[in-house]
Amino acid sequence: MNDFEDSWMTIPGAFEHNCNAEGDPPVPINVEDKLQWSLIDLERTGGFTGKIAKMLLSAGDWIDKEIEERRNTIGGIDNLWFLLTDAADFNPVCACTYTLKGKLSLEKLYSSANRQAKRFPKFRQRITSVGRRLHGARFADDPEFSLKNHIRAVSLPEPAGRVELNELMGEFIAQDWDLSRPLWEMILVENYHDEDGAQCAVITRGHHALADGQGFVISQLYITSYHDDLVHMMNSSANNLRAARRGQLPPSKIHPLLRFLDPLADNSLIGPLLQLLLALVFWFAYITSTCVSLFWSVYQGVNQATLFLLTCWRIDMLTGPQPGPRVKAREFASSRVFSISEVKLCQQAFSGPRPGSAVAGVPRDKRDKARSKAGHITLNDVVCAVMADVLGREIEAKSVGQSRGPRETVRKWLKKYLPSPIGFFIPISLRQPGDWSMRNLSTGSLVYLNPSLELTRDAPVHELHAHIHRCRAELSLLKHSLWPKLLFYIIQMTGQAPVFLRLSLLANPAQRMKTWITQWITKPLYELALQSFSVVLTKLVAISRIIHVPGPAKNPITLEGVEVLKWTALPPQAGKGTIGMGIISYAGGISIAVAADAVPASQGIARRICDGFEERFQLYVQRAREILDHID
Repeated sequence: MNDFEDSWMTIPGAFEHNCNAEGDPPVPINVEDKLQWSLIDLERTGGFTGKIAKMLLSAGDWIDKEIEERRNTIGGIDNLWFLLTDAADFNPVCACTYTLKGKLSLEKLYSSANRQAKRFPKFRQRITSVGRRLHGARFADDPEFSLKNHIRAVSLPEPAGRVELNELMGEFIAQDWDLSRPLWEMILVENYHDEDGAQCAVITRGHHALADGQGFVISQLYITSYHDDLVHMMNSSANNLRAARRGQLPPSKIHPLLRFLDPLADNSLIGPLLQLLLALVFWFAYITSTCVSLFWSVYQGVNQATLFLLTCWRIDMLTGPQPGPRVKAREFASSRVFSISEVKLCQQAFSGPRPGSAVAGVPRDKRDKARSKAGHITLNDVVCAVMADVLGREIEAKSVGQSRGPRETVRKWLKKYLPSPIGFFIPISLRQPGDWSMRNLSTGSLVYLNPSLELTRDAPVHELHAHIHRCRAELSLLKHSLWPKLLFYIIQMTGQAPVFLRLSLLANPAQRMKTWITQWITKPLYELALQSFSVVLTKLVAISRIIHVPGPAKNPITLEGVEVLKWTALPPQAGKGTIGMGIISYAGGISIAVAADAVPASQGIARRICDGFEERFQLYVQRAREILDHID
């Protein structure tokens, strides 16, 4: 056995390490092991062949270690957040607020967070190895993890209402991150109350490297009364997709009109043939949709590239000017809750080629299920159309108030001759059904939307209809484009070697050179990208076609037995002057949340956007009712 206790025995691989009764060496148990033992024998022979074998063994050892290293490092998207933070004024924070109909104790919140940390290990892990050139950072267990470092209780100054909660939230999301601890925090606001009957509130935030927005929301829902429904929806979605790929999904679940085929699926003779046919149909539809997406991707790529080059250097930001460093403080506000039924009124009235055509001749009690064969609009189409109007009006008012000067004169002249749409960066989820991981599985794309041609309260029905469908056309391009997915995989691969995303890492450890590259190359490029649009818009809605987040769309949920009255979710802002906006449906309602830089020249911008959304949305609902009443 002594011959087999040399240092080269540490070569990675699966071996039977126990010798047999005669003391013979361990026996290789697979092809890889046999190859390694053969190379070991050649190495012992010495000479040129032995040197080559030794080199191959060393290379194999390095490859094994490298594979293990890559397996433990975070993905390129996750690593990108740290590179952006270090080189630009960017805080990758995802946040949520909950207002509760009852009192929640700090002990119960600890209990919920403990369940959450057990189910999602990243809540107990801290980031390590940030800033390496050829390897990403890693999450490792925090030996000093304690919930007391992440959860605390506070009391707001009186009257302890929405204004005070918004101010606290603005301070909360503006805080820097302590990378020596797990990247999340919760605050229990013990004395919050409002006109809806709330008696306390919980606010929480997580670093974007901890999870993408969808993963963060899933982890929040897991500790509520929605837990069982969430588990069922996630697992059933995965099972249904797996069954559809194999043709094993009951025909009635594919489409109600195929219900008559259900008995045939159980037939021992016809069932296998039907299963094969359904599988072929699934993959034919998949391949066809991919081909269609390739076609639209070319158009979308040309369209987006053109608009980006025409607008990225003259963006109308919603906040006031910040000639120096970016302000540290943030504003936060949220809107009141609107009924989903009002959104459905807009869908009924504005779907189809003409106002009201989708439900013309359909009885009132059956209009919810009516869909136009062409031009059906979704919740996203309605909300984005309203938001484009709100932001367009805010930009218009801001331009009027700006001081006159050569630069402003040139900007106004350019707006006459060049397109000036509002750039929305919209995240897109690539998460597969049943994926519970906290990895970043989201990509995104720019969508350029123009406000309605009529921004007053006298906007006619036909203009609102045309405006919604213009927005719908742009969002449809995003849904069918493959570019965001391709971009995701490119960043995932290149981000495993961070030097490709931040050139200054080449200068390690030459600090002066590293600082120079960051200041004059990396930072300007990052800031150009982060300030080339005005809004980061995340739609975390249960019926979203852009981001599929299973959520409690109909009924309220409870947190440790206390009912959640209102829930908001917020994505990170991008560069200086941009706003972050989250739109979420919950318990039959929809609301928005807005975060913005707290610039004195535009103080109250977050609140104005929420108020403007409430006002403009009601105008759309009013016009929708007029259309439906006219049909009746």
